Amino acid sequence: MNNTNKPWYRKKFSQDKNSNEFSSFRTNPLGSSNHNSDQESYVSDDLTKILFLSKRGMSRSPLAREMMRSLLEGTQLFGRVRCASRGVSQAYDQCPIDARMSKFSSTLGYFLQGFSRFVTIPDLASADIIITLDHESEEFVRVHQTYIRGITQPIGIYFSQGSLPYVQDPYDRGEEEDVDDHYDEIVSTIEYGCSKLFAQLPSLIAF
Repeated sequence: MNNTNKPWYRKKFSQDKNSNEFSSFRTNPLGSSNHNSDQESYVSDDLTKILFLSKRGMSRSPLAREMMRSLLEGTQLFGRVRCASRGVSQAYDQCPIDARMSKFSSTLGYFLQGFSRFVTIPDLASADIIITLDHESEEFVRVHQTYIRGITQPIGIYFSQGSLPYVQDPYDRGEEEDVDDHYDEIVSTIEYGCSKLFAQLPSLIAF
């Protein structure tokens, strides 16, 4: 699906009530209801904003967001870095978070809830660091590079040499592959990538 024909127009600076993600401009498509009511909010300019992107924004990027939030807790960066997740396929905007990933990650202390959100131009423009988790999000960022002011990196640069460059798609697995093993691999990969990203944050951001 081509999402690049028209820019996304957003009516007001808003924040999802159910998360601490940084704000974006949002409007609802004609004829649709507002699942997550917008509210005006103030975001301090001194916050560093990290945006995780994946194809759907239903499992991998929300998990990366929660893992990074967990890493930030109790450190000198807590309260100074804000994490968000988005999807790059508009067809999955406002879809429920992947139930299997939510259940799987909850056993590890990461709680995913709410709905996916399609990334907007203001999301891209306001992010200081954009981390792409798959080929689709990396290509999306490349196409929309003119709107981006911050740093963009594929999460694969934080993986061990010889590893796959992206996080596997939870919905793309072989018929013989065990579902739990597949999800465990995804979680482990994101956890490893986020830990390495966290270690590099001081060199990526200036406070």
